[in-house]
Amino acid sequence: MVELIDKVVDIIGDYHHDVDSGFVMNHDHVLEWVSQFDEADQEFILTELLHLLNQDIYVSKGKAKEILYNFIIKITTHFEYLHVESFLRDTVFLRLQPIGKSQDVLLNLLDEVLQERFGTSLDMCGTFYQRNFIYLDDILATGKTFRLNMKTFFEQNDYLQNLKEKKIRLLAYFFCVHSWGLNNVRYSLNKDLKDNFFMDEKLFLVKGKYIIENNIKANKQKLNLVYPQIQNDLFDEYLGTLNLDNTDKSRAYRNPGQPDEEVFFTSSQNRNRLETIFTQKGIDIINQIQDDSLKINHRPLGKTYPHYKTFGTGTMFFTWRNISNTCPIVFWWDNPAHNWKGLFPLLNRGIK
Repeated sequence: MVELIDKVVDIIGDYHHDVDSGFVMNHDHVLEWVSQFDEADQEFILTELLHLLNQDIYVSKGKAKEILYNFIIKITTHFEYLHVESFLRDTVFLRLQPIGKSQDVLLNLLDEVLQERFGTSLDMCGTFYQRNFIYLDDILATGKTFRLNMKTFFEQNDYLQNLKEKKIRLLAYFFCVHSWGLNNVRYSLNKDLKDNFFMDEKLFLVKGKYIIENNIKANKQKLNLVYPQIQNDLFDEYLGTLNLDNTDKSRAYRNPGQPDEEVFFTSSQNRNRLETIFTQKGIDIINQIQDDSLKINHRPLGKTYPHYKTFGTGTMFFTWRNISNTCPIVFWWDNPAHNWKGLFPLLNRGIK
């Protein structure tokens, strides 16, 4: 397993490298994490994880800067500007999240990119005319943060009519977007603000560098996430403990034959095996939570809409700065009382 671990570290080695948390992603840490699984599964888990990591589901800090640079180039052309500088002078990058959250981190990184690659800065953006409004963030999973930010933004400003009349433009750009989560955001904003504008993909622009196709009720979804198919008594018993008024568990499991073609995991059989391992271990971790009011807030495959009877969101996408709590909890749970250490320790997010 030594070679496998070293290859994993080669990809994720800069995780939290730029924060003073005392954590270092190294060989020993990855070994300690995988050793918490059954011995017979450890090499398999590392092999499959390495295969997934090689599909650009981890964004290093250096890669993040390249993504932001390429985004600026592409959006300049998309909005029909001849020069980046002209685009930036007409553009406001929205700060709708608190300091230290993902949006703040990405905007600070964007400022570095603007200074290094274009000889300008965020302070100069939008100083000529505020025509373009850009919302940046790392991931749209359930979409809760984005929905609330947009709801507040539109309630506090008179921009909606101007957007509909195309006097100004709004674009949201994420490193990663869940297709089902985005659909729910559009529907919720349409309902909250009582305007069909948000259902129009050409007017309410939301783009992602990496797309997670996770709507099992849509056609030809890649399902490039953790979404169990195998049903057993333990899994069904866990769903029963959720005690939700909503008894529909039709989204809890993938149907046999989904996805149509396996392009994410190494094989359909290995998908089933890894999903079962992660779901089983996640249930074991959650069962150790003593406070029922806290237990209901967590799912074995990561946080999700609390009224959905599922195992969680199952996100398989990570960045150097943090990972979403919509990822399987085997990756981020870190509670000494539960005898579990996550592969990716979290910042600015408590665990109980």
